[in-house]
Amino acid sequence: MSKKIEKIISRLEDIQADLDQLAEEAQDYFDERSEKWQESEKGEAWCDKISALEDASNSVGDAVNYLSDLD
Repeated sequence: MSKKIEKIISRLEDIQADLDQLAEEAQDYFDERSEKWQESEKGEAWCDKISALEDASNSVGDAVNYLSDLD
């Protein structure tokens, strides 16, 4: 595998780790709120944000897998 692809994979893995950390922090914030807040519009919007972070992390993981398969 070329050095350039290896560097890209490394950067993507760092991005995925950052996204995972953000999703975990967002989930912790959500979990610390009351059930009433969690069921409110704000809580539902927060769930959407968590899902978007998780989806982004999964997409980056897929990109890492595709690039790793080039070897």
